[in-house]
Amino acid sequence: MSDDFGANYSMTGGLSKIRALTVGLLAVAAGVAVSLCCLAADPPAPSPATGFDPLTAEQIDTLTQAFQLIKHDYAGRVDDNALMYGAIKGMVSSLDPHSAFLEPAAYARLREQLNGGFAGVGLQVGQQDGALRVFAPVPNSPAAKAGIRAGDLVTRIDETPAQGLTLADAVKRMRGEPGTQVRLIVYRPAEDRSMTFVLTRAFIHQNNVTMERPVPGFGYVRIGGFNEETVPDLANRLKALAQTDPELKGLVLDLRANGGGVLQDAVGVASAFLPQNTEIVSVQDRQPKNSHVYRVAYADYRRPAYTADPLADLPAIFKTVPMVVLTNAQSVSVTEVLAAALQDTHRAVVMGSATFGKGTIQATGPLPGGAGLMLTVARYYTPSGRSLQNVGVQPDLPVDDHPPDQSDDLPAVREIDLDHHLSSQAGRPDTALEQTHAAAVINRLQSIEAQRAQSSRLGPTARRSNQPAEYGKPGDFMLSQALNWLQHKPLTLSKAKQE
Repeated sequence: MSDDFGANYSMTGGLSKIRALTVGLLAVAAGVAVSLCCLAADPPAPSPATGFDPLTAEQIDTLTQAFQLIKHDYAGRVDDNALMYGAIKGMVSSLDPHSAFLEPAAYARLREQLNGGFAGVGLQVGQQDGALRVFAPVPNSPAAKAGIRAGDLVTRIDETPAQGLTLADAVKRMRGEPGTQVRLIVYRPAEDRSMTFVLTRAFIHQNNVTMERPVPGFGYVRIGGFNEETVPDLANRLKALAQTDPELKGLVLDLRANGGGVLQDAVGVASAFLPQNTEIVSVQDRQPKNSHVYRVAYADYRRPAYTADPLADLPAIFKTVPMVVLTNAQSVSVTEVLAAALQDTHRAVVMGSATFGKGTIQATGPLPGGAGLMLTVARYYTPSGRSLQNVGVQPDLPVDDHPPDQSDDLPAVREIDLDHHLSSQAGRPDTALEQTHAAAVINRLQSIEAQRAQSSRLGPTARRSNQPAEYGKPGDFMLSQALNWLQHKPLTLSKAKQE
């Protein structure tokens, strides 16, 4: 999933002088995570010692001749920078779905997002079923104030149809300078109608943590992304919850439709609920010296803006209170790191559907001229040693967003569906896993087709249009099941299905 400012990025220290780790997702239900370190500012020179050879004279000749032929013979004039950027994009895009070349404007947006804000209309969007779907409007944003809802489909951005645009292109068109306007045409499936919204872009300070008390004695915390304010904000809200409800009986941590963010911040969130020094995630880089095991330790979630440990005086009850973690296919990247850590350590029960399945880490860094590069450099592993690549976090308690007899959503796009996705284990093809997944998707589609055919035979009154759940609000079926589990009440589990 991605916000209208693009995927979430960030950086961590420790891999090299300026190397930034990003565990992320571009393009599909996009989201990203970074650790505080980056690609080296001065890349090592090609040599046998560095493990790679310089370009040969023939390779340089091929590139130069192609450049010159395009400049001389192409039907129109071509900008030199555009040609160079196109060459780098093609080279990087052939690697895997998450490596990317970022032109100066895109890299500047990445840096802006690292500072906790963005300029746009305030929509968290993703590509689903071939459409640009709204997962949630950012509270108090222009989009939220205008009445755009979760589940709406953006069909046109100004004069451009959204169908056929990449997620990055759609995001780029919705962004812009504060005070400028953008016109969105939105289709609302639940009401079978289209609406036009003229939105004035604004600088939006994203609040990633929200909290509710759905019933006395039980708390609900939703985290929509991870940046440097997430851990302090979470700590403050948990302290307030402990004061309001000192005899807290249970807590629901909602990670649905969370596209990721900064790795350290996810480590910090896990540290709020786990004992000191507990392993959270192991990052295994191609260069062993850059590998790192993240634990419950201030050094592993500290951010430059912190003047003190935000979790230092967190009430001890949050290390032991019964917990349920909610996930779905749009739970991506470091969101999966957090869910897996709480699951592997038996600290919480995971409820919902399988997460996206991205088990790799990217490093980001600047290039000359203001551009940037995001490159897959490592894999990460859960405390029990699992790779989540192409698999995701499987829920302990499978529950749909809607009751099973109303759930007919199409299979979600996952990491394993992306072109050039890496295998779950380096050097080992995932042929059997891919075949099993493809068969499961076909079975799911056939089941939906049969279900909808039956509804059609029964007439219009039998047809349903599922309105996406408003997370944390009345009518949130998955949340109601989480509260049932915490209160030892009967559960309604989903029909067995794998996508």
